Amino acid sequence: MTDQAVAGPDAAARRRTTRELVAYFALTFAITFGLGGAFIFFRPQFEALFGTIRSPDTSWFYFVAVCAPTISAVLVSAVFGGWKGVRDLFSGLIRPFRLRWAFAGLLSFPAGLLIWGLVERYVFGHAASPSVDIHAILISAPLLLFTTGNIFLDPGPWGEETGWRGFALPRLLARFSPLTAALLLGAIWGVWHTSAFFVSGLVQSGYNYALFVAASVLDTVLMTWIYVNANRNYLVAGFFVHLMNNTMVGAHAFTDIRVQALVLLVIAVAIVAAFGPSLRGWRFVPATPKPD
Repeated sequence: MTDQAVAGPDAAARRRTTRELVAYFALTFAITFGLGGAFIFFRPQFEALFGTIRSPDTSWFYFVAVCAPTISAVLVSAVFGGWKGVRDLFSGLIRPFRLRWAFAGLLSFPAGLLIWGLVERYVFGHAASPSVDIHAILISAPLLLFTTGNIFLDPGPWGEETGWRGFALPRLLARFSPLTAALLLGAIWGVWHTSAFFVSGLVQSGYNYALFVAASVLDTVLMTWIYVNANRNYLVAGFFVHLMNNTMVGAHAFTDIRVQALVLLVIAVAIVAAFGPSLRGWRFVPATPKPD
């Protein structure tokens, strides 16, 4: 068999992966930037058509814009793979994983914030104005998570993660190392939020843009580490991490995006230092069936 014959299927698979990624990113940005741009630049006309919008984050266009990654993932999967493509997309939610990765997804960022808050108090004492609210981490955030409908109503995790971590990440991993894939996807994810910075009333409008994009990149390193080790389960790697980040924001557990970026930087550097560009360590190993 010739080298060309061996390389042929691989080259075809790479071309297909590239086409899927281009179609996915183009559609995702078109939906979000299209709606965001219409609202930002043509708000009077927009509201004349759809009614007055007093709070952007409770309007229909906000939910469609936020859910664009998942909407696009489903559509592109269906176009390129039909029903099987859609089924494969959602199968990543139910892949078996070891319990420790659920804890990693849920607790990595809150634990990092808690450690930073304790260090801050130890170093600067009670006279300092703390940037981390320990009470919010330990009390307010769990109450927000378990006594309200926030876990189901927050459109960020449900609307984004099937796209970013369910669709885009495995395709980027087919072309790049896990660390490179994480850096690329994190940058794209951060830039995708751009329109939110121009809509007053949305949380991003009060953030520093560069720090937000940096935090998105660093957060994706954490997510990708969990993803490649938890049997590519994006419920654990994407939804859990994203939900906890948003819960910490909603509970006002930290006062500035700089704190979030700093904590995520420490976590990401520790992961890369411990596991290298492959981000592999403590991998999921399916149980070996016992012989009859």
